[in-house]
Amino acid sequence: MLRITKYILPLLFLLILSQSCRKDYFYNGINDDPSQLKNPTASSLLPGVILQSAYTWGGDASRFPSIFMQQVTGDANQSASANIYNITPDDVDNMWYAGFYGSIMTNIDTLIAVATAAGQLHYAAVGKILMANDLGQVTDFWGDVPYSEAFQGLNNTQPKYDNQQAIYARLHTLLDEAITDLGKDDGSEFQPGSNDDILFEGDLDMWIKFAHALKAKFYLHTVKVDATAQAKALAQLANGFEAGEAAFVKFVGSSATTTQAPWYQFNTQRADIIFTGYLNTLMKNAKDPRYAVYYDPSDASALGALYGSANSPVYFLSYDEQKFIEAELQFRASNNVAAATAYNEAVRANLQRTINNTSYLPTVSKTALTITMKDIITQKYIALFLSPETWTDWRRTGFPQLTAPDGNVLGGALPRSLYYPSSEVRYNNNTPANTRLTRRIWWDAQ
Repeated sequence: MLRITKYILPLLFLLILSQSCRKDYFYNGINDDPSQLKNPTASSLLPGVILQSAYTWGGDASRFPSIFMQQVTGDANQSASANIYNITPDDVDNMWYAGFYGSIMTNIDTLIAVATAAGQLHYAAVGKILMANDLGQVTDFWGDVPYSEAFQGLNNTQPKYDNQQAIYARLHTLLDEAITDLGKDDGSEFQPGSNDDILFEGDLDMWIKFAHALKAKFYLHTVKVDATAQAKALAQLANGFEAGEAAFVKFVGSSATTTQAPWYQFNTQRADIIFTGYLNTLMKNAKDPRYAVYYDPSDASALGALYGSANSPVYFLSYDEQKFIEAELQFRASNNVAAATAYNEAVRANLQRTINNTSYLPTVSKTALTITMKDIITQKYIALFLSPETWTDWRRTGFPQLTAPDGNVLGGALPRSLYYPSSEVRYNNNTPANTRLTRRIWWDAQ
């Protein structure tokens, strides 16, 4: 069953306060900022890093890919510029500086260190899974990024950039270590639980499943550059999520803005994105019943109730996404019977998750004779509405087949990576040169 996650009102406020503009916060953990915890514990850090991860994933990390993949349309201000790919390093600075590095991964690194020092290896393992989840998203946006020398504060304010292949190896190491440690008794009386684990309420088996699902996803990303990745990804799926399971945060949605889902906040405060475009037209023409919860049936330019409400969820990874991963892997292995079976289950599971009605399945179901890669990725594109994974899928497969909007500044091409943020360009001499948004990252081989 999907799990409704609640959290304490001040958590996000505390995280926002911690996002200072001083350079020494860039890769730093706990320092002299009065808004930071002085003697952090793993339990006190865990809910905040989960919450801020969800807030960032549902914020800039969702908006840029959703615009690029034409699930939404930038209509005014910065969003209109993003819609024609007129993006600058300043536009992505907040996501990097105040989000992934300046707040989330810095505090996850502290959580891991604090938990390890205290002998709380299950907390450390949970931290490693969260680190892999966020670091994986960062490297999929930018390619080479800091990790091995990051989070050292004033001891190293200019960390080197690790190449993406090394980053991917580290993702799997983090997840392997976490799976091993979660599978044994760590001897600590302090364990993640309902008071601090706002993903799985202390269910360590669910964390293990999440780790295996992440490994499968990361292996899938590298199938064009690693001949062994396909088999490795398939091997992980047996231990991943089961039907109805997912890693997600559902916001409380009270009148306080700090408890409201990020897309709802953006739409009520900025309103410079409209919800029209390729996906809107695709679903409307197909009479897809998910249209009524993705988009507002009375106003096609408005976001629907499922993801547009104050208490909407932000998903990291779900069972239906995992089944789409399986379908693609089986199709690549020419196992079309298994591919069609996984595809049909993926669509069924997504219909169940989004509208609690699977009667549309026969309309789009496939057999071993009819299944194609286009079918798999197109339905995954629909299922993962507002997810950054749709941009990764397009870069890997070329589906959906999109046409750049009129007036775009890339000569008809679509973006394949993001510019490095302006704060890095200014302060870290190791930052790679910003070249173009069509720069391919390691796993996006031609």
